[in-house]
Amino acid sequence: MTKTDLRCIQALGESLSRFAGEAVRAEVMKGSEQLHYYSSTAANKNKIAEWVKGAMDRLDALTDEGTRVQVMENCGYACISRHMRVIRDGKARRRKLGSIEDYIEAGLRNPARGSKLVREGGVLYQYYTPRSYSVRCYCSLFRSTDNSLVVSPTYCHCSKGFAQRVWESVLERPVKVELVHSSISGAQECKFAISLLQP
Repeated sequence: MTKTDLRCIQALGESLSRFAGEAVRAEVMKGSEQLHYYSSTAANKNKIAEWVKGAMDRLDALTDEGTRVQVMENCGYACISRHMRVIRDGKARRRKLGSIEDYIEAGLRNPARGSKLVREGGVLYQYYTPRSYSVRCYCSLFRSTDNSLVVSPTYCHCSKGFAQRVWESVLERPVKVELVHSSISGAQECKFAISLLQP
């Protein structure tokens, strides 16, 4: 198991304790103590991904939608703290371009590799296409899994939290982000809706 994978699993446990309580944490995290024995081989990465899938199934069964979304968004907030370069680069690009509108227009014309932006009125749709990098998911826990492993969309609220923190930091105001669908839940790509209207 890589250090990144271990930090993701630890963030899940901490988020469960904070938002769902210790009893739910104990149930959802069952078996996680064995994960640190796994190496980074493809077979072991699949075992880790299967454990996470099971953890999401348990989380879905034990909590209401609001709680499980909060748990996973918080994991995304923890993840962005390890990827501050994304925010620094976004802020630098926005300063260089000037206004928020210029920043968005530049993203629409020239999105980062493996992503696409589409604007429909006051909503910006952000698509991620991990397959363009020949991976299943950008998250290290699911990067190498095959298409047969379908995971609850609950897991992808982590990415939603990540995206929300990036957009809020770059635009310097609250932003509403919604998960539309994701590649590990059966779609061909990941899609998020970012509301550009002031809340």
